[in-house]
Amino acid sequence: MLLFSIRPIHRGVSVNSKAQHQPRPFGTEEWPNPKRPAAAALWRWHEHLAAVDGTKGSRSSHFFEEEEEKAKRAHPLRLLPDDVSSAAYETCRAFDLPLEKLAAQIRAAARFTGPIRFRTRAEVDGFVEHWACSHAQLLGGLVELTGSWQRPLVDEMARAFFLLGRLVYLPADLAHDRLYIPLDEMEQAGVAVVQLQAGEVDETVRRLLWKQAVRTRDAFAHGQALAFELSGWQRRAFKKWWLAGLEGLNEIEKRDYDLWGKPFQLSALQRFRVRLQALVGRSTFRRR
Repeated sequence: MLLFSIRPIHRGVSVNSKAQHQPRPFGTEEWPNPKRPAAAALWRWHEHLAAVDGTKGSRSSHFFEEEEEKAKRAHPLRLLPDDVSSAAYETCRAFDLPLEKLAAQIRAAARFTGPIRFRTRAEVDGFVEHWACSHAQLLGGLVELTGSWQRPLVDEMARAFFLLGRLVYLPADLAHDRLYIPLDEMEQAGVAVVQLQAGEVDETVRRLLWKQAVRTRDAFAHGQALAFELSGWQRRAFKKWWLAGLEGLNEIEKRDYDLWGKPFQLSALQRFRVRLQALVGRSTFRRR
């Protein structure tokens, strides 16, 4: 399990790739046939949108609005290769998944065409709803997590992994002028964007990142009950990723919130501990 493994990103070193770094829970390799191709199609849609390049062609807000409407009708797109869009559309048709969840990700991807800033937490939450939660709802639909009591749990887990990714890959995001911490929280903490871009970690930065970690941990806690809606391989995969997410947060705390000092990757011991707990740690997932 190569969780949270990325290329080294050190202070003062630029990153050329514009890839949208993120954890990949319920990635393609974890699905059995015949659902593996369906999961792969949904991930390809999501990851192609994550790599949207604003320098190619006309990428105005009107362009993305048009593409969003096309996706709702399963029409070819200018934004994505035909094989990517057609496979995602076919998956939605075969498993009765809402095309609106594909379209919502296009709305969110409009943010990737330039510098990313959010003024308030409400703005971040709106983006996460369209981007991460929409993708998670589609994956959840493949295993019939469509009940009114299940969807909020799926959303919490999507939010948890998105926020965790934004902590783990904060230096990579900043290298591409992308910041997902609200500016009003930055101002309240007394931290400037340039300070984060330089990787200057002091007590104000630590307090700011601690607050983000607490919010992330809360999302994991709120989504934990999803384990009881799953069984077999699904529950095993969920437990592995849920525990690995907490281990990632523990690693961030152990580093005292210095995310720039060395590449972020869980050690072999940490990954073994996650696998062991997923197999035998029943008390962790006891109904409350």
